[in-house]
Amino acid sequence: MKEKHITSGRRKQKQNTRDKILEASRKLLEKKVALTMENVAESAGISRATIYRYYTNIDSISMDLILQLDVPKPDSFFGNDKETSENDTLLNIQKAYLDFSLRNEQTSRKFLAAVLASSNPQMRRGKNRINTLREYFKSNNVDLSEEEKEKLIHLSVLLMGIESIITAKDVCELDNETTFETLSWGLQMILKGCGLHK
Repeated sequence: MKEKHITSGRRKQKQNTRDKILEASRKLLEKKVALTMENVAESAGISRATIYRYYTNIDSISMDLILQLDVPKPDSFFGNDKETSENDTLLNIQKAYLDFSLRNEQTSRKFLAAVLASSNPQMRRGKNRINTLREYFKSNNVDLSEEEKEKLIHLSVLLMGIESIITAKDVCELDNETTFETLSWGLQMILKGCGLHK
């Protein structure tokens, strides 16, 4: 988003226009309509010239859309409940990220496509999942070596995002429920192999 434009002049009106653009984009994605600057402008009820004052291209809209979503926060997983096992905590983290991706599937797919297609180094994917897992292992005494923890983190990340959902649904032709069950089972088997099961 063009911050210089939104922070100058009539801020409230500009914020409302930006919100209209993002809402129109979200609705188009929910209907599985390919996003173009033209159809977003039309859906938002604004001119193409106006939309270009806020966003340079569809990639920048996709980036802003994903940032507006309620991505799971690490703090929500690390309460004061010391009775929760490593197994349960890691499965809860996976569940939160899978739920998020399934709830926001079209937006997440569009964001992933925009990042993969972009040559702009500022279009980077978030590191929420990996940072959440690293924070968990840093603040909890888990009976694994540092190398094993890092490998477990990487494997876990592979089983809790839009990438695994795309593979499960598009390649394996699973529905949402079976996708969730399969990915959860996969993480349980890995945790069992690491000796972190119940």
